[in-house]
Amino acid sequence: MIRAVIDINVLISAIIGPLGHSRGVALAWEAAQFSAISSAGIIAKLEEKLSLPRVTRRYTIDSSTATRWLQALLSTQAEFVLVPLAERLPVTGDPEDDYVLATSKIARADYRVTGDKGLLAMGAYEGTRIVSPREFIDILGSGEVQ
Repeated sequence: MIRAVIDINVLISAIIGPLGHSRGVALAWEAAQFSAISSAGIIAKLEEKLSLPRVTRRYTIDSSTATRWLQALLSTQAEFVLVPLAERLPVTGDPEDDYVLATSKIARADYRVTGDKGLLAMGAYEGTRIVSPREFIDILGSGEVQ
């Protein structure tokens, strides 16, 4: 089964956008079309970003159905890995991105799904292919792995 780490920006987009590729990734996850991998730092950062005033004012998502749905997916359908401090290497210049890269590396994920253009430009990191939500949906549809 395909193993993927879903970036924080994709998770947030899946919550605030009822349509689109990020929501499609979350729906594919819910349908068990791939195995999602996460870590405590990803969950903490997701919760932090969802509670930012600029996000809650604009999207009114603090207790939305979509937020509860995603939290349920994270708690019931995600494999969690521990990310030791020694694995959080400075690769991108952004500690958040570096943490998620470390999560992907430790989990030996096939894919990291992100909307971050800088990460997408990397193409891959430590055996994990970095793809956009749209690319990932196409990969799931084709049955391609790596």
